[in-house]
Formats: sequence, C-alpha cells, structure tokens
Amino acid sequence: MTFQNKVNLKKKMKKSLGSLLILTAIGAGGLVQVKVVNADEQVSMKDGTILHAWCWSFNTIKDNMQAIKDAGYTSVQTSPINTVVAGEGGNKSLKNWYYQYQPTIYKIGNYQLGTEEEFKEMNRVADQYGIKIIVDAVLNHTTSDYNQISQEIKNIPNWTHGNTLISNWHNRYDVTQNALLTLYDWNTQNEYVQQYLLNYLKQAVADGADGFRYDAAKHIELPGEYGSNFWNVILNNGSEFQYGEILQDDVSNDAGYGKLMSITASNYGQKIRSALKDRHISAGNLMNYQVSGVDAANLVTWVESHDNYANDDQESTWMNDSDIRLGWAMITARAKGTPLFFSRPVGGGNGTRFPGQSQIGDAGSNLYKDATVTAVNKFHNAMVGESEYLRNPGGDEQVAMIERGTKGAVIVNLVDGDKQINSETNLADGTYTDKVSGRQFNVSNGRITGSVPSRSAVVLYDDQASQAAQVSVDGYKEGDNSISKATEVTLKAKNADSATYKLGNGQEVAYKDGDKVTVGEGLEAGQSTTLTLTATGADGQSTTKTYTFTMKDPSAETNIYFQNPDNWSDVYAYMYSAKDNKLLGAWPGTKMTKEASGRYSITVPASYAEEGVKVIFTNNQGSQYPQNEGFDFKAEGLYSKAGLMPDVPAGKTRVTFDNPGGWDSANAYLYYGNPVQYPLGVWPGTQMTKDDAGNFYLDLPEEYADVNAKIIFNQPGTSNQFPYSEGFNLVKSGNYNKDGLK
Repeated sequence: MTFQNKVNLKKKMKKSLGSLLILTAIGAGGLVQVKVVNADEQVSMKDGTILHAWCWSFNTIKDNMQAIKDAGYTSVQTSPINTVVAGEGGNKSLKNWYYQYQPTIYKIGNYQLGTEEEFKEMNRVADQYGIKIIVDAVLNHTTSDYNQISQEIKNIPNWTHGNTLISNWHNRYDVTQNALLTLYDWNTQNEYVQQYLLNYLKQAVADGADGFRYDAAKHIELPGEYGSNFWNVILNNGSEFQYGEILQDDVSNDAGYGKLMSITASNYGQKIRSALKDRHISAGNLMNYQVSGVDAANLVTWVESHDNYANDDQESTWMNDSDIRLGWAMITARAKGTPLFFSRPVGGGNGTRFPGQSQIGDAGSNLYKDATVTAVNKFHNAMVGESEYLRNPGGDEQVAMIERGTKGAVIVNLVDGDKQINSETNLADGTYTDKVSGRQFNVSNGRITGSVPSRSAVVLYDDQASQAAQVSVDGYKEGDNSISKATEVTLKAKNADSATYKLGNGQEVAYKDGDKVTVGEGLEAGQSTTLTLTATGADGQSTTKTYTFTMKDPSAETNIYFQNPDNWSDVYAYMYSAKDNKLLGAWPGTKMTKEASGRYSITVPASYAEEGVKVIFTNNQGSQYPQNEGFDFKAEGLYSKAGLMPDVPAGKTRVTFDNPGGWDSANAYLYYGNPVQYPLGVWPGTQMTKDDAGNFYLDLPEEYADVNAKIIFNQPGTSNQFPYSEGFNLVKSGNYNKDGLK
C-alpha cells in the first residue's frame, strides 16, 4: 500500500468509527465501554493543549490515555521514537535522557520507549479518545559516536557536514552548517538525506502519528539558504500539525521559520518564569509573546521545556508545583499559542532534577492532571474563538486576569494571602463559580468582585453554556468590519450537529467548521452586506449570529501612533508589505508628525490593515524599533518600542509616563475642581502599568481631560515625584516625561 493510501485509510477509519462504542477488555471477565471520539468534534491541534509525556514509554502513554483525556489535553508529545544510542549499557535512569537525541538509524522503536508495534497500538488507543500524537523528530544530527551510526546512513553519499563544533553562535552559517556538541550534522542540502528522513516521517504518520516537533530546528537552514530545499521537502509528510524548536537569539530568524510552521516562544517562557520568581507581572508584559514577525497563533508556549528542566544549568528546576500551576494558568488561559505542559519526573522540582523516584519509561508526576491544570485546560478548549483582554485588577501586578470575550476569565494570584478583587471586567453579568475552589464571584454593571485564594488560579466560566452550539467568523473584529475588496472568510462551528450560512437575503447553505466563503462581491463603497450563521447542537438548540461587512472607500485613511520613548528629535515610519513591496518610499520611510500630546502620528491608506503591512520606527540616525522584521500594522494602533500597546478601552484615554530612570513602579495622582476632587484616590494615587519598554501607562475616563485636571507621577515608597509642585495639565492621550508633555 502506498503512503498516501495509508494516510487516506487512516482518515476514513477515524471518520467511520466516530459514532461507535468500542468494548475493551480490562481484566478477567471485565469490560468497559469507551466512546470513540469523532476527531471533527475536537478542537484543532493548534487550538488545543499538549502534554509533553517526557520519557514516558508508548505503553505508559497508552495506559494513561483516559487520565490524559480527562485532564483536558488534546495532544500528547512523545520523546524521540527512532533507534538511539543505548547509553550506559541501556541504563534507564532519567539522567540518561539525552541519549534519546542521539539517533543511530531512522527506524521506529528504541530501548527507552518501546517497539514499533507498541507505537502503533498507542496511536490506535489515542484515536479512540480523540487524542492526537506528536512525535519529537531529531533531523538535525545523529549521535556523536561514529561507530554507532548505522551502515544504512553511512551508505548515503555525502550524508554529513561532519562534527566540527559551532564556534560563533552569532553567525548564521556556523549555527546551521556546523555541529552541536560534536553530534554529526546531517547534510540537509542533500536530496538523498531529505528523502531518507522524509520516509521516516511518512512511516510515523502511517503508524498513526498526527504531528511533529522538530528538534534543533534553527540549526537547519531555511529554504534558499546555502542552496537548501530541506524544509519544503520535509514538511510535506501528511501530518496535521508541525512545529520547530526555535530557541530565540540574534540569528534564530523566528519570522523565517514562522512562515513554514509553528515555532516555540522560548523567550516568553523565560519571561513567565521571571514573573513567577518575582511574583508580579504587568498585563503589558504578559501580553507580549516576545517573538517578532510571527502570528501568536503559530507559537508553542510553555512555562518550561525539557531542556530548561533537565539540562545541566537547571534553568527551571527551582520551580515548585505551585509555580507551575500559576504559570500554566497564565499562558493557557490566553487566546493564542498552543500551550505545552512538560511532565516532570516524580518528585522533581524545588531544586531537585532527578530524585530517583521514577525512571525512563515511567509516567511523570501527577501534576499534569492536577485540578487547577485540568480546569485551565478545559477553559482553554471551551474558549476557542473568543477574544482576550489582559489586565491587572486595580493595577495590582501581583494579580493577573485573562478575560475571554464576555464568557470567562482566569484570575491568578501570584503571592501568599488571599486577594480581594473589585475590578472592571468585560464578563457578562452573573454569578460565576470557580472550577477549582468552588468560590463564587459576582459580576454586575461591568465590575467583578470576589476573593482569589493565596497562590492560586481561579477559573470562571459557564461550562454548560460552553457545550452549546457556537458559530463565528474567524478574524471578524466587532466594530471594525470594513473591507476594501471582496474578501474570503473562514466559517467556524463548534459543538454543532449541523450548520448553515446565508449571504444577505440568499439561500441557506450547509457548511462545516473551517469552510470558506467570499463576502462583498459586487458591493460599492459605503454599501454593506450580511453573513448569517446558524448552528444546531446535539440538544436540538440552535444559535444564530449575523455579521455585517461594509465596503470602505478605497481612498479611506487611518492613523498609527508612536510613543517615542527615547525622545528622538525626528521619527520616521518605514512600511512594507508582506511581499516586501515598499509602501512609503525607500528607507527611512516617511517622517511622522508630532502631536500636542507628545506622541507621533502618520496617516496612511486604511487598506494597509488588510495587506499584511509591517512597520519599523526609526530616527534615521542608527536607531530603530524593532531591530529585525517590522511590527504588524494595526489601524489606529499605538506602538512603543516593544510593539503594539494594549487597546484602549472605549470611553478611555491613555496617558503615558517615561521612566525617569530606575523606577520599578509608578503611581498617577490626579486632582481637579473646587472643592478638590481626587478621582484616583488620595496620595499617592493609582498604580500605573509598566510596559515592555520599562515605561508606564494608565487608562483614564476621557472626561477627566475636560475638567482642567492636574496629574503628578510619583515613585512608590520614595519622595520622588514629577512635577514637584503643581501637577502637569492632563490632556487626552498625553505622553509625559519628568519635564511634562513631550
């Protein structure tokens, strides 16, 4: 049977089994009914969560499939599955984990995880539970022991670049063409090597694998680099989801790999661990994934990876179970990114790497199915398609709240002691019960109140409502639904037995999740059309949503803004399309205009928002932000040197204050009127939010700028303040430094 026929047969088998009940023997005379889950009913691999079953054997994963499913994971990542060096005579101590990354031949099965037949059986059981399997694929290198490398590999002409160590980690050629740790580097430009490795991946898919993680992916050159076509060949293997391990640095070219597959957000994981150690994080810092030029939907996020934990520098081994819970809650509650949960060894953490309570082949600690971890996983899956809003309730950076549309929120308390919450929120009015502690939170008139337990995460949403049929249009933006030409959109349907769409007053047409339809054909500027989606769930209840699209005037314009945190004398905006067509002339682009508020602005065609435009800000004197690929263009977007600032809520204006140097936090004190009013409270006022550039901002009701209010910025716990006498005049969108409006 050909590879393609095997893949097609596998897909047909999954679909045909979707409504069956399988009887599986569980002991002498005992049977249990296991419902085979139709893959169409599950969230996609990219939208779900991954359990990294690090060093678990195939049989161990198989035997724990029910627990994995119950904990809310949608995928499991294995350790490398091909034949590897049997280090220390095959000793299965976890300290020998790294031998998994020393391939000797690309045949499925090894002494650490099990045989190819056991791999197939694990995949068969995973299909029953609707769990997808991701294989860790080591395609950059073989073992460093030349004598252990199989003759099958050595027979490939010119198969290796050799094992000369990388000497300059800032040189792209050195990093991609020389060797990690003297491991023999595959000659990835060689078409025979490409086909050999591709055949291995295809066999894994034929055996039941659904996706791949590519180890050391940044060490394999991109298409066109050094005469290579490696990734274009390798990624055509028939799997559903693929991502590359891209540990970020100055030569990692995140955007280049991000155009090919999902990639890891390693710097974001480092930021999360820093927040856990410091026990505070601003909403702005939590928001920024620390990856330039890659859609956050194409990122794999983590609190820690196996390298962070198991390498000799033990970068994350200090964390305890509580740290992991809180970090996992913050990254997994978010709308984008595919979170990966690293399964630590039994008893691991708190500074102990390999406590000796488990070995290679065993399951890790039970933390992967902890009540908080499980609740957040299920929240993540239930909130697919919902927007996100991140905030620090009351400006308290020891608490992070991630809201998803109007339907749910996760609130994380990073410190000891309960936190009383009385905060603005986007949640719909009602009473919400935490899925973990059972505590209740009340939402009324746009405010949420309740108490978050010490060092805990609360998970708030109506899980019954989340099972109802849902429809949406992928990427549709409420309040910004204009288009500049006929546009193809993706239709979404969740928990739906059937779904239909209707364009304008046309006929209803059946669709399934992921189908595409074109809207706006024949519309003139200013005219609108509607797209109506209806879905019916298993309970017989239907839901209908109507989306409006308005054809904009081709000559319509929009603005973008830059805070100019470094006080450049001139600011230029250089913009280009995703195809590198220069839009605002040659470098440095077009000079921006300084506004009375101190920020800089430029007016451009509104169509840029739909054309994949990138923007770089520069002073044309050697400084620019960002340093590499530009920030994504957003109509009316406000940028700092770290990228887009969070959206300003409706009815609010944002004031910013440049850090005068060394301030970890800042307060804003506001006063006006006679008798004097203090809308932000008595001295020292309200804590501001710190952004990624180290400066501060605060969103205030717009009317405060119309009452001749004065504002003073001060450093908590010190006598430092600016100004030292009468406050600065408060203006809308004011950008301030220690001397006043910039």
